[in-house]
Amino acid sequence: MLRKEYDHIILLAHGSPDPMWKKPFESLYDRAISRFGAERSSLAYMELTEPSLEDVVQHLDKRVKKVAVLPLFFAVGRHLRYDVPAQIESLKRDDLEIELLSPIGEDDIVKQAMDQVIAHHLGQNN
Repeated sequence: MLRKEYDHIILLAHGSPDPMWKKPFESLYDRAISRFGAERSSLAYMELTEPSLEDVVQHLDKRVKKVAVLPLFFAVGRHLRYDVPAQIESLKRDDLEIELLSPIGEDDIVKQAMDQVIAHHLGQNN
């Protein structure tokens, strides 16, 4: 797979009115900030939770020209086929490229990690 470089990555979670639901995403984001810096990463929610994708894009530093949106979803469903691409299309500007990446659940590294968790719970050490 060809690696692409971006000025900024937006981690995009679905959203929920339950504040406890946000904890794992906030934890992931905190780790991203500590590794890459707040100027290189953001956390946004598609719906039901703030900040929205629109809010995050609106507050990006003007020096940011190329953004990746990484859905923290397991698979492509209606939201990633229709809703999120429409959101992104409405946010694009002449001076800002926004690319929607495949959902994190489709990444081979994540699939391997899930396989390891399943094997662990079955008492197998691979």
